[in-house]
Amino acid sequence: MWVAFLAMTAVSAARAQSNPIDDVIKLAMDAYQDFKYPTADSIARKVLTMQSATSAQRARAQMVMAAAAYPEETAAQKLAVALATLKQLLKTNYDAKMPPELTWTGLDSLVEEARRTTFGVQVTGVTAQTTVGVEGVAKVHVKSNKPGLFRLIITAKTGSAVAIVDSISGTAEGDITFKTMRDEKPIFSTGDYTVMITAFEPGGRGDTVTTQFGLKADAPILEFAAVPAKMDSSKLLKERTGKFGAKAILPALLVGGAGFFISSQLHGEGRLAQGSADSKGMGVAGGMFAVTLIAGFADHGRVIPENVAGNKAAGEAFQKSITDATTENRRRITEYKTVLTFDMGGR
Repeated sequence: MWVAFLAMTAVSAARAQSNPIDDVIKLAMDAYQDFKYPTADSIARKVLTMQSATSAQRARAQMVMAAAAYPEETAAQKLAVALATLKQLLKTNYDAKMPPELTWTGLDSLVEEARRTTFGVQVTGVTAQTTVGVEGVAKVHVKSNKPGLFRLIITAKTGSAVAIVDSISGTAEGDITFKTMRDEKPIFSTGDYTVMITAFEPGGRGDTVTTQFGLKADAPILEFAAVPAKMDSSKLLKERTGKFGAKAILPALLVGGAGFFISSQLHGEGRLAQGSADSKGMGVAGGMFAVTLIAGFADHGRVIPENVAGNKAAGEAFQKSITDATTENRRRITEYKTVLTFDMGGR
């Protein structure tokens, strides 16, 4: 009883983990193995109408359709249908290979014929890519059976803003690379994007093949440290004492008065004594007053060494804050990371 219960639990868990679309594809393959080719084709075609089907699931469904249209039984073969289905498959899956349970020698030959006559493209790339700084690049690899022009466009799913447009030409295989920063700012913001690659066949029929898949970007906001614009002058100290200026008037008057008093009390001999004391005192007093007043207004104040040193240190600290903020911002740009996750098997 317990064995039966465990078996039922295992089956239930397996069903819970299975993908419904994969289950439909398996039904189509089982029908093919049972030689029920029309049924296999009908079931496989349902996958192409399912919006949630990935490109990989659609490709497997097309393989079942091609195999059902070109089995080993000659009476059941539909060459034109099988060839058309294979060409449609190889347009965006140039390197596609039929699984052993679906193919045989004749179908393998038909696949190679379709590959020769179809402008086919294959897009591959590392699923998770991390770019660092302004020189960091991401890339996808394109391959076709003929040289052509390959154009890549990445748009945001919300708002359809174009993030990247790039291309390569004149080659059948190569990498389309693109940077994730422009003008030292991130191109991407965190969110979902659509990658569309269009391949143009040169000359001849000029076929155009378009393939697209999803992209998830993890690109945090790049915040910069504030760079000081100017120094706060209110924090600077006075480097000199105040000017004497008009405050020199009173001392000048006192000095002049003292000079007048002293000179008026002195008496010379001979001719020196002929002049009046008042006239001599006024001259001396006026000269002393003038000299004292001029000296007062000419005074620029006394230098305060400790304030001069403090202002110099403040200026150096300000310049250092600019250098530190600039260096920090450069570091943030240089070390900025964008993580891109490509869903190559997406819709």
